[in-house]
Amino acid sequence: MQEFLRSVWHEPRPSPIPQRAWWDWVLVALLVPTAVLEGVFRPDVIARPLSIIVTTGLVATLLWRRTRPLLMVAVAFGICLVSPIVAGSGFPNQYVFVYLLLLPFSLFRWGAGREMVIGAAIMLSKIVLSWSFENLGTTDAIGGFGILILAMALGAAFRYRNRARSRELDQVKLLERERLARDLHDTVAHHVSAMAIRAQAGI
Repeated sequence: MQEFLRSVWHEPRPSPIPQRAWWDWVLVALLVPTAVLEGVFRPDVIARPLSIIVTTGLVATLLWRRTRPLLMVAVAFGICLVSPIVAGSGFPNQYVFVYLLLLPFSLFRWGAGREMVIGAAIMLSKIVLSWSFENLGTTDAIGGFGILILAMALGAAFRYRNRARSRELDQVKLLERERLARDLHDTVAHHVSAMAIRAQAGI
């Protein structure tokens, strides 16, 4: 077990890390008005102005979820931990906040091993502290814990599936190089033998 934890801690980041793409901007462009509309029209939103600001502001973390996954997790979950102290229990309660599940997924998909461990500790601590301070019911805490674990597990599954695929491609390339080298060797040997026979015939 200790050896496994050590190997996870020293796990490097996958390479290459994909840069921000057009669909990231599309996602942000869809989430921001959705968060605003929900904050304005949903009747049971707690601390409406602050909820809209927090919900729309944290959408920006999705733009750096691959290149800075641990920092984005720390920012988003840190704000979600502190904000109920300011706004009251149950805050924030907008449904659009489900987009934050992309952060644990991205952390376990693109983060280094130590980033995954630290990020998981931050996220799980947020749930435990929210439950301890009665900002989160026991059922909600268990459900949140399960969903968080699922998001992290999916990120890790995609990470290791991609790694296995890369290994398979490397193996195919290696076998192809060996085949080409063997063919080249046979061709050169054939030509050298032909040259030797002609030289002997000439002599």
